[in-house]
Amino acid sequence: MKAPDPLFIAYWLGYANQKMIIEELPDGIDVINLFLINLDADKTLQHLYLTSNGMNWDTILTGVRVQQKRGVKVLASIATAVHPRISWNTISDPKAFAADVYELVVNTWGLDGIDIDPEMAGDVPNETFIKVIMELSRYFGPRSASGKKMSYVTYQYYADEQLLKQCNACFDYVALAGYLWDMETMINQFELYAGLVGSKKLLFGVQPGKHQSTSLEEAVELSQWQPDNGLKGGMMLFNINLDKDFHYTSELIKALKPVVSKL
Repeated sequence: MKAPDPLFIAYWLGYANQKMIIEELPDGIDVINLFLINLDADKTLQHLYLTSNGMNWDTILTGVRVQQKRGVKVLASIATAVHPRISWNTISDPKAFAADVYELVVNTWGLDGIDIDPEMAGDVPNETFIKVIMELSRYFGPRSASGKKMSYVTYQYYADEQLLKQCNACFDYVALAGYLWDMETMINQFELYAGLVGSKKLLFGVQPGKHQSTSLEEAVELSQWQPDNGLKGGMMLFNINLDKDFHYTSELIKALKPVVSKL
């Protein structure tokens, strides 16, 4: 049995570990983000990077269907393209882009929504990016009434402040990707961002492994921590592929949802 609140989000990196297939991800995950889908000049979006290390797209979608039958939502995590560089800030026709994304992500791939990853090498979201979000919100997120999710991941407040101020109502939740932050910084940043989006839709982001990681002890503490003024939205785990035995993942789910974990 899984509860819709608090949320546990896991990023699955198709190119990172081919032995970890989506079907085998453990119970207790509410949303799986397919990382990553790139912007594309000709096709709107493409999955070449996600499948660049031998994973077949049709095989991925087969695993997606298994998880969806279990009640898990599966989202396309969309980032800018590097070669050639295509940025959220330079999309020429946001209205057409949004319609094409819905057609591809929902009608063709059969996914449950999108996750917005700026990945713009320090560039600040401009008015074009904000317009893109507004157009996407016609198809995804709370404003759309479509049932399709839209989330946003961030770790640079100075860059994302204006976008989040204007687009907060467009997102189901916002995740913090400060994997290198210490415990004090994690909480300070949470409280800072909560002033923009509210604590109830804000998630801590952590990562297992040896590099750019959050220790299991700290991650469990963050899973159990709640803000003074209410509840947090949940936890986000980036690169579940690093957690080969799912021990890290399972301990976080147990800490986040102790009652559900016993059922």
